[in-house]
Amino acid sequence: MTDRACSSINVTKQRLQELTTGSGTNTSSGSESGSISPSLSKDASKLQSSSNVHFQYASAAYDVRMLNKDITNIMVELNVKNLMIVTKLNDVGLYYLTRELTEWLLANYPDMNVYVDKQLDGDERFAVQDIIQECEANGNCSPCEHRVKYWTNEFIAQHDVYFDLVVTLGGDGTVLFVSSIFQQHVPPVLSFALGSLGFLTNFKFESFQDSLSTVINHKVKTNLRIRLECKLFRRNETDELNKDGNKVVKMKLENTFHVLNELTVDRGPSPFLSMLELYGNESLMTVAQADGLIVATPTGSTAYSLSAGGSLMYPTVNAIAVTPICPHTLSFRPIILPDTIRLKIKVPTKSRSTAWVAFDGKNRVELNKGDYISVSASQYWFPTVEARPTEFIDSISRQLNWNVREQQKSFTHMLSEKNKANYENLQSKPTVEKVEKEPVEVEVEEE
Repeated sequence: MTDRACSSINVTKQRLQELTTGSGTNTSSGSESGSISPSLSKDASKLQSSSNVHFQYASAAYDVRMLNKDITNIMVELNVKNLMIVTKLNDVGLYYLTRELTEWLLANYPDMNVYVDKQLDGDERFAVQDIIQECEANGNCSPCEHRVKYWTNEFIAQHDVYFDLVVTLGGDGTVLFVSSIFQQHVPPVLSFALGSLGFLTNFKFESFQDSLSTVINHKVKTNLRIRLECKLFRRNETDELNKDGNKVVKMKLENTFHVLNELTVDRGPSPFLSMLELYGNESLMTVAQADGLIVATPTGSTAYSLSAGGSLMYPTVNAIAVTPICPHTLSFRPIILPDTIRLKIKVPTKSRSTAWVAFDGKNRVELNKGDYISVSASQYWFPTVEARPTEFIDSISRQLNWNVREQQKSFTHMLSEKNKANYENLQSKPTVEKVEKEPVEVEVEEE
């Protein structure tokens, strides 16, 4: 992170702390120490009075927005020492692609450790001993025997902030698998597409050497994609009574998931519509009677939510989408909410049936009456290496034919051959009218 960004973070934190505690109103010293907003020092004289505290809030909010812009555009150097390869081993060809990638990394980066799936340990198709012997025989790298290692889900859970880069070979499902095994901090993810390009796999494996060389040897831009923290609470009735004589019901946290695409609550095999209470920051927003609800991230806006009628969202936008699945009322339209909201989806005790919940299409469990799911923005981002600035627009144009339409054609194809020839002769004749040269416009932005 740049010195400017670090200084801005400290100044913004200090200003927010002063505002929340009610201490200090003069921000002129903050502007001298690296504040992003140039208007703060200019208007410092206005901030002497406590009546302008709202102005300070607005200025601090502007600082945060500008700081977020700086963070979004930062180029980072990864310093890759431990690289992890994730491959869905459902095709024999993927074993050999993983082997080819491993051989190239060992030969070109002697200080790098390469971690592959534990399933490849001892596999004849991957043939790790042959890789080591060929690498050492070429004499272009250090001893490779201890540089090829294996990862497991347990190893990842025990080693937070360990890997410097994750390389995936496959499709969008492989990227979602990476999100499921990294339930805390996620290293930058570089995804190579095998087959048709998806929304998350924007690098072609045919040019993996050039792509990896650029990522490892130069600074790169990563997109911080928001994930959802989903907590499953179970209703437990007790024999306890409170001071008013009401029965005490305890809600027990059963599990927590961090999802990249969406949380889906549906009616499951029940023939009845699901009844779901939707709360926002502990206030009842609506009671949904539908086949279900989808709570999606911007990354997941191109998946199940889109099929159910949800809106497309740029992947780096900090927002949460709620999309109903076949609602009973046509007025129940999809809605986009701020990422600061805390949602709760509850199966009311008066519901006719239970509901089922899935996290990124996995870990599907039943929600009994009284159970609920708490959903909020996760503190653990999912960073993806950016292939090019237009990768998202390119992907929706390629996959969804976004705003693709046939261009209007000339009417000449409906003319007869005689009239078409006359039309073409007329168009080819040079015009003798005097054409005045129009002045060239130059746009200049004024502060």
